[in-house]
Amino acid sequence: MADKKVSQLVSLTTPTSEDLLMIIDDPNGTPASKKITIKNFFGAVPANTDLKGSTLTVRGRTTATANVNLTKTTTMNVAVMTIGSSPSTNNATTEGWSVGQMRFSNTYLYIAVNATTIKRVSLSKF
Repeated sequence: MADKKVSQLVSLTTPTSEDLLMIIDDPNGTPASKKITIKNFFGAVPANTDLKGSTLTVRGRTTATANVNLTKTTTMNVAVMTIGSSPSTNNATTEGWSVGQMRFSNTYLYIAVNATTIKRVSLSKF
């Protein structure tokens, strides 16, 4: 493999937490090639987190787009909403929603308050 360019390597589309990345440790001092697992590279971030530009997808269910700068170790509590069509029932289980999942349309904000109930509030200009 030492005789291949990175661009010639086969792409991996479904990495796992134990897959390895190559890094250069101390590039401004004494550079050394080392390996690190995806799990260790991302720390507490789940291994099945997808980072694309400013979009963060966690476990394939939640997508949030924002400009976020973290300057120290911190805990973030984020309410994430998905734009979509109105649910056809008010039953979270029937709709396949998790408790706390939120969506909005042009007229309502929908929130799954428990496993069997989606509530909505009307949106208006202010």
